[in-house]
Amino acid sequence: MISKNTLLSNDLFGDLNPKDWPISIADLPAGSALVGGSVRDGLLKKLSQKPELDFVIPIEAIKFSENLSKKINATFIKLDQKRDIARLVTNGWTLDFAGQVGATLEDDLLRRDFRINAIALMIRETPEIFDPTGGIDDLNNKRIVAISEKNLIDDPLRILRGFRLMCELDFEIEAKTKRFLKTNKDKLSNVAPERMKMEILKIVNSEWNPTVWETYLELQILRDWNDAKLPSFEIKKQENLSKELLLAKPLAKLISLLSDEGLSRLRFSKNQIKKCKKLRFWVNKTNCLGLENLSEDERFQLHLDLEEDLPSFILFLNQRHKNVWLKRWKDLSDPLFHPSYPLDGHLLQKVFDIPHGPLLGKLMRHLSKERAYGRFFTNQEALEVARKWTLENSPSM
Repeated sequence: MISKNTLLSNDLFGDLNPKDWPISIADLPAGSALVGGSVRDGLLKKLSQKPELDFVIPIEAIKFSENLSKKINATFIKLDQKRDIARLVTNGWTLDFAGQVGATLEDDLLRRDFRINAIALMIRETPEIFDPTGGIDDLNNKRIVAISEKNLIDDPLRILRGFRLMCELDFEIEAKTKRFLKTNKDKLSNVAPERMKMEILKIVNSEWNPTVWETYLELQILRDWNDAKLPSFEIKKQENLSKELLLAKPLAKLISLLSDEGLSRLRFSKNQIKKCKKLRFWVNKTNCLGLENLSEDERFQLHLDLEEDLPSFILFLNQRHKNVWLKRWKDLSDPLFHPSYPLDGHLLQKVFDIPHGPLLGKLMRHLSKERAYGRFFTNQEALEVARKWTLENSPSM
């Protein structure tokens, strides 16, 4: 009788479809094993078309990878000289090779972060799953369990990764593991900003279940990169969101996790920081004053600042406003939700003899605002509004 483990191993090996890999099984040294995300995702039946392949090999990984890159014409990247890790990239595939840590594969797996990431598929004539920590049981029970607290401390990024896995997989973090994460979160300050940023981007781009925000508040895992004034992004149970709002969620999550200073310290781009700063300002302002209490000028400025990212702002509104605002934003002809200048600046300069500069800018903004609130509809009416404004505001008058 074929054992359950053999059936599972064959099934996983078939799903991974090595025939499509950019390398041959024969290219791998004896004793090699596939580990990490591709094994986990394969067991969960969540494999992508070209999954990232992480191999542990019992020889020098960097030297092996460099030689293999020449054979398959792949880009070779030395990831970590000290830990003997290299990467090959070719035709949309990413293959990582790491030298085995310890005398055996079990030694290597026992040094990893979480039990669901410590499952290996040993590459041999008959592929075999090796699961020394019970990771498969954790996959079946949808839980995240650390192998040991020491393993997390050895590479503190793993503390953040535990929360990221919860977000990505819709799993629960086991109570003891939660204590490990919470107790050691201060050690994240020792992690390179670029590595932190990559994990956070995966977190905000993952689908959060309704308990994620509760867990985040409990752990306060990014406390050193945020402050008490951050808006709260909660997922309500059975909340059905449109395509536009689903695409807007990452930015809304980002301003809930990191302050502007935190974004800067973690090397986010200037453009991303600018977007977050504007969104955060208006979310906090409307939370404080109430949407109905914004002045005409404030409401107009909100739409100027957030036109492109307005769906991210809409996510923070109550349901009775969400549908109305999204409908108006989707109407590209709505003059308030998509402010535009009704008259060309050169025409205004010519007609009213206004020099290029701040005064012209103020006039054009005034016309855009008046149009947004429906106070004129034709170009002739716009010129009359411009004439009155110029008479009232021109220094020479």
